[in-house]
Amino acid sequence: MSKSNTTNRVKPKAKSTKPRPKLVIYIQRIAMLLLKLAILALLVMVFYLVYLDSKISKKFAGQKWQVPAQIYAHSMELVPGKLISQQQLIAQLESLQYQRNAELSAPGQYSVSRNHITIYRRPFTYIDGYEAAQLFSVEFNRSGINRIMQRQQKEGLNFARLEPQLIEHLVAAQQEDRELVRLEQVPELFKDTLLLVEDREFYHHHGVSPLSVLRALWVNMVAGRTVQGGSTLTQQLAKNMFLSSDRTIWRKANEALIALVLDYRFNKDQILEAYLNEVFVGQNYANAVHGVGLGSRFYFGKPLSELQPAEYALLIGLLKGPSYFDPRRSPERAQQRRDLVLRLMFEQHLLDRQQYEHAVKQAITVISRNQYLNVGNAAYIDAVKKELRQLSIDANDKNQGIKVFTYLDTQAQLAAEQATKAQLAGLDPELQAAVIVANYQQAEIIAMVGSKDAVQGGFNRAIDAKRQIGSIIKPVIYLEALAQQGRYSLASMLEDVPIRLRSNDQDWQPQNFDKQHRGPVMLIDALANSLNVPTVRLGLQVGLPAVGDGLRKLGLRRKVKLHPAALLGAIELSPLEVTQLYQTIANNGLHQQLTTIQAITDSSGHVLHLRDTPLTRRYKEEEVYLLQYALMQAAKTGTAKALQTAFPGQILAGKTGTSSDYRDSWFSGFDQDTLTTVWLGRDDNKTIGLTGSTGALGVFSRFYRQHGVNSMLRVIPDKISLQAFSLKTGYPQGSNCFNILLLPAISVEMPVMSKCIAE
Repeated sequence: MSKSNTTNRVKPKAKSTKPRPKLVIYIQRIAMLLLKLAILALLVMVFYLVYLDSKISKKFAGQKWQVPAQIYAHSMELVPGKLISQQQLIAQLESLQYQRNAELSAPGQYSVSRNHITIYRRPFTYIDGYEAAQLFSVEFNRSGINRIMQRQQKEGLNFARLEPQLIEHLVAAQQEDRELVRLEQVPELFKDTLLLVEDREFYHHHGVSPLSVLRALWVNMVAGRTVQGGSTLTQQLAKNMFLSSDRTIWRKANEALIALVLDYRFNKDQILEAYLNEVFVGQNYANAVHGVGLGSRFYFGKPLSELQPAEYALLIGLLKGPSYFDPRRSPERAQQRRDLVLRLMFEQHLLDRQQYEHAVKQAITVISRNQYLNVGNAAYIDAVKKELRQLSIDANDKNQGIKVFTYLDTQAQLAAEQATKAQLAGLDPELQAAVIVANYQQAEIIAMVGSKDAVQGGFNRAIDAKRQIGSIIKPVIYLEALAQQGRYSLASMLEDVPIRLRSNDQDWQPQNFDKQHRGPVMLIDALANSLNVPTVRLGLQVGLPAVGDGLRKLGLRRKVKLHPAALLGAIELSPLEVTQLYQTIANNGLHQQLTTIQAITDSSGHVLHLRDTPLTRRYKEEEVYLLQYALMQAAKTGTAKALQTAFPGQILAGKTGTSSDYRDSWFSGFDQDTLTTVWLGRDDNKTIGLTGSTGALGVFSRFYRQHGVNSMLRVIPDKISLQAFSLKTGYPQGSNCFNILLLPAISVEMPVMSKCIAE
């Protein structure tokens, strides 16, 4: 090889070993980190969505809410011959928020013409099943209902009834109150208006509407403040059901995610129904009111299906801010909001011009809080709660809107409250009261007052106050005597002469009210005039064990210590316990436990509990008839003779009671079907200066003047006949003798008298 070739050869260039710029390496690393973080975030998001999906689906598909128990008053039953006036029926319809409308175009309306009331009754699921809306006419005569006509068929009815009045939701303090509605129960106009105002694209988005968010963002930026929200109806539901109201980015993000899950898992109708039942509509003292179903009752006192367009607009309008647009506190602000909604309804052709102009002219009209549910009836509802705790109702059912049907007669309740208030007006401000009214033939408590302030809760004196009963005990003694057949009759002579006894380790000398002694007196007069001394003598002859047995047979369920002073009522019973004793007396010796609850059903109408208390005979009918006759005399000529003046021509029966030193005033009396017990006294047990005649009897009279008296009519038992008795000796005499008194007597015990016996 030549030298030239060697020197001319080109050497290859070495590869460049220049390092890459640090920025590129940094970017690559950041990109890789971001990718990993994105993957991690995606995984976290997936897991979080899976978690949300599980949590939301479980709650939303299952039991969404704890629904309060609904307590109903008794249905007013209408039958030919019922003693009720037109005005009383109208009062009941108005308490149920029926509207007077001659056209009768929809359920919840009535009309009046002369002696007729025509009613378009609402549909309702009663204890015995569902009844559709019904149109019928009630014709009245002087004494009550003459006949009932089915309006469409022009046929006579033997029976009709109104739906029961909802009187209470059992909601614990600080908890949510609601009344569930199904979507098909919500009027189309209401749904269309709600979506128009709250979420026009509800059926077209997937839970979140980006356009709505951007539109709201733009409006808020222009205004410089938050004037419009971008949340869909689904997002509002997500926030209300699952989140707090905190205004944070995290909460808004959660809201959007939950809305997406809801929209993916459930159809639009399910979401809309949930929203209608969840949305906050107002505050009722300590309890939040949720759902448009209860909102309709809370503001208007009637079902959602009966609202008019102006009421739809008001209810939907205030959803934006129930406190801010509260029609009770800010009627002008509420009207402006309502009119805005009405304008939208008109512009979107949900209302024609005539409907719009009619609606916008209407004043804001909502019911007062005093007309809504738990205002009033405090003592009665307390009694219902006590009974509920004693029943075996499954806890799951209790939280799913059970319906509790009671025997409360709302008109009797109102009459009892007003009678108490009127009687106590102007008296000792510390004076308290308790009243119990019962249908004694069925042992149903139909009204209860536990305080002079009927809406006051707390201590229920009708059930929980145990006070000395005074002469209220005397019929127990006299009934036990009359039950000793052959030994005593209404004409038996009792000695009204001084007596001294040892009672509670003290000397005791009972006195009559007037401090006088009459010598021999007939048994009927001793009871009618409530004479103490003859009663004590009779009680000692009958025996304290027999008196104790009498209390038990009449219905007292606990033992009380008896001593001679107990024969004049030195024992403590509650007004409810006294009413139970007199229930057996008024019901001809047939005993049945008094109750407030008729039945309980679940939200679908399936019966969970039906009252089934036994009816047992405790005394023979003829024995009780004699006692009732004596109690009628007490109301006619005895200590309750004021009733004869108050109700001339009417027959009632009853007994006054006054405890020692005038601490307690009692009266328990009855007509043909209603028994009423009244107690007046002070909680500190100080004297009140009232007897049974001057205190409690006044409440009784006022009650029956408003409620009405059904004069007593008693069929004479087979073993009872009229017998002539000597006024001087009390022995049976011939009916043609002088100085005799005809009294009912158990005929098998009386000798046949054909001539007069020399005295």
